[in-house]
Amino acid sequence: MLQCLAKLTHQSGALGCRRESPCHVLHRITTLAILACTALFSQILDTPSLKAESSDRPNIVLILADDMGYSDLGCYGGEIDTPNLDALAQGGVRFSQFYNTAKCHSSRVSLLTGQYCIAAGDTALSHGVTSAEVLGNNNYFTLMAGKWHLRKQPTDFGFQRYFGHLSGACNYFAGDNTFRLNGEPFEVPKDGFYTTVANVDYSLKFLEEARRGDDPWYLYLAFNAPHAPLHALPQDYAKYEGRYDQGWDAVRAQRIAKLKRLGVLPKDLEPSPRPEHVPAWDQLLPWQREYEAKRMATLAAMIDRLDQEVGRLVADLKQHGELENTLILFVSDNGACPYDRTPPRLDIEPTSARRYFGDSTGWSWARNGAFRYYKQNQYEGGISTPAIFHWPAGISLPAGSVVDQPAHLIDVLPTLVEVTESQLPDSWPDRQLRPISGVSLNPVLQGQSLPSRPPLHLLFASDRGLREGDWKLVSFRSGPWELYNLADDRAENHNLAADEPERLQRMVSTWHEMAEQVLHAPAGARRPVKETTGPHQHREWTNFSATEPKNYIGRRRGKKATPVKQGG
Repeated sequence: MLQCLAKLTHQSGALGCRRESPCHVLHRITTLAILACTALFSQILDTPSLKAESSDRPNIVLILADDMGYSDLGCYGGEIDTPNLDALAQGGVRFSQFYNTAKCHSSRVSLLTGQYCIAAGDTALSHGVTSAEVLGNNNYFTLMAGKWHLRKQPTDFGFQRYFGHLSGACNYFAGDNTFRLNGEPFEVPKDGFYTTVANVDYSLKFLEEARRGDDPWYLYLAFNAPHAPLHALPQDYAKYEGRYDQGWDAVRAQRIAKLKRLGVLPKDLEPSPRPEHVPAWDQLLPWQREYEAKRMATLAAMIDRLDQEVGRLVADLKQHGELENTLILFVSDNGACPYDRTPPRLDIEPTSARRYFGDSTGWSWARNGAFRYYKQNQYEGGISTPAIFHWPAGISLPAGSVVDQPAHLIDVLPTLVEVTESQLPDSWPDRQLRPISGVSLNPVLQGQSLPSRPPLHLLFASDRGLREGDWKLVSFRSGPWELYNLADDRAENHNLAADEPERLQRMVSTWHEMAEQVLHAPAGARRPVKETTGPHQHREWTNFSATEPKNYIGRRRGKKATPVKQGG
């Protein structure tokens, strides 16, 4: 500016202009200087190598559902009305083999840090950095709404705005005492509150603030739905009441058939059979069928509402011309939850703070599609998540494509780093960083294959697994190792451990090496598995052998299950 002003002062004197007062001269010089420097600055911005790129970087919306089954969405085989997420899938890309960690908090750690949970320092995040911190360093305005479920608060880990609850679960109508707004306690209104709606209310408020600046933004929207307690808005529950009287056998069969029609699962896939701890629907007592139909109606209503709120967010992006260059990613933190911890209440509608249901083991089996088992287990039913990527300006694959390459939540951070042109830091105050384990999925979104990657390590509590190429190693609660070829047997029906002893031992060795060297897992988590085991059971799965409601919930420790008579 000073050089421009000096040059213009010299030129004005050489032009032989008529003599003016000092004030007029100064005004003329200042005006010319501003015009000239504005033109010069415009030329600089128009130079390709120096052009500002902030407007080209995408906004990011990362949506996490809680305890959603693999087949709950319409675009993944479900009968629940989810038109907004289905539209994102139709206009974007779906992954058929996208994995989470099978548990709420550990999936959040992996999603945010690109590391396995233990490696990142678990909920303390003492060995990792979050996507909010990484993108914030690249001038992204970072926002979050919803469930945190980690140490401290989101505002301690890079999120500049936050609304939601720090707890792992809460009452949808009344909330709890962990609600925060930008780091300060938030008093939940006594009336007119429902967390799924409130999360998007505050997301839209934060986006309104973000648009006042010039920087791109990053929104992490972590719904607590459809995690228990099962709570639905009255109008949503009324929509689904009576729809599930046909039972879980029929619903599951319909979902699997639709998954195959959609091309998400192979047409020749052999579904896993109904497990021995879940009876056929027609074997249930009348009160059990009535109660279970109500539980699934409530879950459907919660998922429908989640989709409605996603639609409200997408409509806002469209209204502001942002949808085209916003990367939207939708995933779930684990498979459907089987842990039945709430005594049956047969004569209620779960549509207010004091009226709710607990999770159902039988419906969890049906909701995980063709796959075995549930949340916490490292079988496909516990770790497989619907995964939708939508970014019209940035995805080269044809809209509606289904990607069969395996991927994991640890891949989200490196993907965001690449598409936002950010950089991972080498160090961070008060943390000892460890390398990330994920890889960027951007090549896949551009129609390319991923380069070779390390095996995917699977561990929560005593449940273990390893995915290496098409092969899958899995252990149920430290039971004997099982081995499956997922290229031919995605539903894990045919255990090949006895047929492939060398492969089995090599993969077991890899699991232990990664647990020690990559995860830094304690010795107790790496103990050898048991050589023999009995039937797969869990004390908190629904006790279907109960003839009275008071005995229907999961059994307490030390009480053995009564075998369920099977048939049909």
